[in-house]
Amino acid sequence: MEIGTIKALHVFIHEEQYVTAELELNLKGVNYSFGGPNTFRSGLHGGASCDAPCIGRFLFRCMEICGVDNLDLLKSHKVLVHVENEQVIAIANVAGDRWFNPKLEFKEMKLEKASSIHPNFI
Repeated sequence: MEIGTIKALHVFIHEEQYVTAELELNLKGVNYSFGGPNTFRSGLHGGASCDAPCIGRFLFRCMEICGVDNLDLLKSHKVLVHVENEQVIAIANVAGDRWFNPKLEFKEMKLEKASSIHPNFI
């Protein structure tokens, strides 16, 4: 794990149906993406398949990790970066005591939603 710098936040439309977001990170002179369509896609009801509020959760958690209250303040912020197989899978505050792994969190949100559906309503 290394300390990286957030260079930009990108929000874009994916497949003309979903919105997604990613952080552009610089780690030792190499640019990486964190988030994006391979991590989540938010559609009309929030998510691609589980309808969880993925984009809101992603933006909120990135801001929370960085300790900012405005998206504009993410740029140039330092974060601890966990890279596996050339991909950023998680970020943390520089102290390393608050982590955000979106694939893991979104999977937990999907499972939580599925377990909260009452069987009599299916």
